[in-house]
Amino acid sequence: MLRRVEGPIVGADIVELNPRRDVNGVTAMVAAKLLKEIGARLATDD
Repeated sequence: MLRRVEGPIVGADIVELNPRRDVNGVTAMVAAKLLKEIGARLATDD
């Protein structure tokens, strides 16, 4: 989805990660991947 955004991304926010309710760590894993993808996009945007 981030690859389809036209134009530069100037900021992002990941909210509501609650480790107590994340039984199998799936939410944390998705949040980490999203953070990596956002960081890579921010680093490569001119």
